[in-house]
Amino acid sequence: MIISASMGAGHNGAAYELERRLKARGHEVRVVDFLPMLPFGYGSFLRWGYHFQLDRLPASYEASYSLFSRALGRFIRFPIAWVAQLLVGRALRKELEGLRPDAVVSTYWLASLVLGRMRKRGTLRVPVASYLCDFAVHPLWVHPGVDLNLTVSPTSALAATGLRAKVTHATGPLVSEQFRAPHGDRDAMRRDLGIEPHERAVLVVAGSWGVGQVTESVEAIERCGEEYHPITVCGGDERLRASLVERGVKGTVLGWTDKMPQLMAASDATVENAGGLTAMEAFAAGLPVISYRPIPGHGKDNASCMSGAGVNRYARNEEELAAALRDATNPGPARDGMIAAGRALFAADPADDALELAENTPAHALLTPVRVRRGRRRTAFVAASLCGLYFALTVGAQGVAALGVGVAKPPKGAVNSVYLGVRVTAEELRDPNVVAAIAAMDATVVVDGRTASRAGSDLQTLADAGVDLANGGWGKGRFLRWDRAQDDCNKSSRVIAAVSGERMHEFVPGRSFDAFDQLYCRTGVAKQRLVHPNVQFRPESETDPKLEGRKIYLLDGRKGEPGALVATLEDFAATAARQNLDVRPLEELR
Repeated sequence: MIISASMGAGHNGAAYELERRLKARGHEVRVVDFLPMLPFGYGSFLRWGYHFQLDRLPASYEASYSLFSRALGRFIRFPIAWVAQLLVGRALRKELEGLRPDAVVSTYWLASLVLGRMRKRGTLRVPVASYLCDFAVHPLWVHPGVDLNLTVSPTSALAATGLRAKVTHATGPLVSEQFRAPHGDRDAMRRDLGIEPHERAVLVVAGSWGVGQVTESVEAIERCGEEYHPITVCGGDERLRASLVERGVKGTVLGWTDKMPQLMAASDATVENAGGLTAMEAFAAGLPVISYRPIPGHGKDNASCMSGAGVNRYARNEEELAAALRDATNPGPARDGMIAAGRALFAADPADDALELAENTPAHALLTPVRVRRGRRRTAFVAASLCGLYFALTVGAQGVAALGVGVAKPPKGAVNSVYLGVRVTAEELRDPNVVAAIAAMDATVVVDGRTASRAGSDLQTLADAGVDLANGGWGKGRFLRWDRAQDDCNKSSRVIAAVSGERMHEFVPGRSFDAFDQLYCRTGVAKQRLVHPNVQFRPESETDPKLEGRKIYLLDGRKGEPGALVATLEDFAATAARQNLDVRPLEELR
């Protein structure tokens, strides 16, 4: 029995490939989706929320991933396993009792936690294996009750062992055999795609959902040289495909396709952003892998772990991307080394380990009949409802704000105006060149409460000169969201108003808004409009932002030198002038 989850191609791809291998050896196998076992439609909501967060709220996904990965992961996995078992216990036991498996393999982290808890408590007597699909091993993937953890690399196995995994085997990726053998006529496929003989084909992938900074990656490859022909696969995101076609990007743009083996055979390298199934398929196909602009959370973690294992090139900027493309697409020791390292991952067959588990299961092994008390089910329902409410007030509210609901907007007729806020430090407030550059552009100075308390009379001087000021939050986070919102909206605005003598009308923290921000900033005495920038950038950004009318820009100059901030402001003003755009302060938003 294999338990997967329809959360993305990685989980299902591994599950169905393992099923194929086991059935080819004459064994009875069944793949079960874990998500429909969750009651009240939570499974569908979980899938939608994950996709929405990755696509529309990447910063919040990065924050939650880091929190659970580095701070709370080891501790929270046991409460999560307890709640999840109470929720899915009846449906899962029904599946297990109906199939009577000799072993269970999970390719989804939440299922692994539940099965591990059942094994540790003795309510499941058949062994459980967990297949960890990613290079980066998140603490929530590992439960000490799981009998065997199968990983894609030796470094992943070491990481799992450090998280109290019972036994780990580095078996390698679960990838279809069609990627490991030459597939079709390379030259014919290149002709079909319009690739000239002298061009180097670069396969650009972003998973089945097409999430991440795909457009920026393709444009960066274009700037790396005329010799590169990007083949961009947009997965199921038809809007992304249409947008790339409309932009007229170089190369070939494809939507959903079932010809990945042929595309890899026609390519010279692949540029990816998640470290998921497509990267594993490229390793099998002997295609050098470059990670560039990885998606937040597991994407960045996978890119770093693969780089540490020596199987990819992690390009952190455009200059490194150009160097990686040269090495990956030109015959030579560098390219050969990347290919060899990727293929070396396939050290064993995970199906062998699954069969060994099943063969060692005693013939009398049965599920121990355990009744889940009604009170516990109620507790689980209440806990899940509270989690859902918190999700709605945080991630859900962030999504609504990202769509433009409840936030300030430019006037409808301001098609030739851009709105600029500049976050500054106390040192920059004392620099006359910085102040003069901001005032000349008619931009808004965004300060946090802690900076305002150190700025003294400099902030009041700006206000007296008629420079627009906005509240940038308190400048220090709090663990509880409602405490953070109170500090950012109320405490900070009071401090800035006391120092500058001006009441704050705009709240510009440079992060996603949740329901607590809406509550504190839109009610009470210190009412403020929430400003969600369309583009945030720094003086050290690789490229200047492309300006569009009726857009809001936030320049964060806090980590650079005053001179760099002045230069960036001058470049912004010059770009706006060339495009016949007026730079306006945030106070003119509606």
